[in-house]
Amino acid sequence: MYCWPVIFAGCGGGGGGGGTTAPPPPVSAPLQHILFVGDSFTHGRYTPVRPYNSGGTQNATTGSPLVVDENYGATGKRAEVIEPGPYGGIPGIFAEFAVEAGLNYDVHIEAISETSLAVNFANASSVIEQSKWDAVVLQELSEKPLPYSLTLSTTSDPAGFCSSVQTIEQGVHTAAPSAKVYLYETWPRADLAQALAGSPTSSGFTAPYLANLALLGNANHNAYYSAAAHDGAIAGVAPAGEAWQRAWAQSVANPDPYASSTLPSLWYGFNAVNNPVIPAPDYLHPSIYGAYLSGLVLFQQITGTDVRTLGANETAAAQLGIPSAVATQLQQVAWQTVVNENPAPINQTVDPCTLTQ
Repeated sequence: MYCWPVIFAGCGGGGGGGGTTAPPPPVSAPLQHILFVGDSFTHGRYTPVRPYNSGGTQNATTGSPLVVDENYGATGKRAEVIEPGPYGGIPGIFAEFAVEAGLNYDVHIEAISETSLAVNFANASSVIEQSKWDAVVLQELSEKPLPYSLTLSTTSDPAGFCSSVQTIEQGVHTAAPSAKVYLYETWPRADLAQALAGSPTSSGFTAPYLANLALLGNANHNAYYSAAAHDGAIAGVAPAGEAWQRAWAQSVANPDPYASSTLPSLWYGFNAVNNPVIPAPDYLHPSIYGAYLSGLVLFQQITGTDVRTLGANETAAAQLGIPSAVATQLQQVAWQTVVNENPAPINQTVDPCTLTQ
């Protein structure tokens, strides 16, 4: 049996996507305003994740499960055309967890599809540089932190990613000196691993595919933690990508969507009803399971809450269609990943922040 190469150390309602229908529990902690900045790996791209818990309103005075979409109704490069807004996405899952945990969070999203942090900042600096933020979460365009040798794309620019982190962190802290800035480390993409391994129908595909998936995961880890170290003012990295790999290692999820499996896939894939419509499987964006796991990691890292306490009857899982047994497995994986977090480079030969491609 193939052993997945593990890179970690140690063993409502509202908008279009639903949400909690009960009022949030009473809270005494000060209201925390948090902004998620990224692209479709933050808003999720597909239903039911993309609109989940959308429809929040500006100037909230108490926490809510509904997310404020800062780009909804915008024009130009911030317009939400291919994936109609308002967005809730993974921040919407985070907001739901906060309500259930009795935390007082006002959650906002500023996500532009297929867009780097640099372009996000260029087009939405007025959103990002606000004094009200208590926390800002940054997610980079998936190919940019990776070396060209793994993406074969000129989008690759690890040094540019590190530079963007510093530019945005400094902008945030100029406006809100006490804000905590986090990096949201995303997952290795199956489509990139497949491109490096060859045709899924060829003999011997599985071993190189899994090996390349591990290389992509290592490269993401190295880039995000290098960016945090070089910057020096990052509050933490939410290692969602490593949680995905732990789920594969523990047989909670299927690492190879090109092979049949009874385990859930963390990537979106393909089904009969896709919104937006796609002609073929999408093995890069998160499925309901991948989005849920990523939301758990973000919530654990940012709030310090033990996500295992959310339990089998957790609302977001039920509304997204995740069986309770799988939800508790994913909660365990997220908790293990964050508490065993290790920022040390993995098989690194070149500091990503010095690598232009």
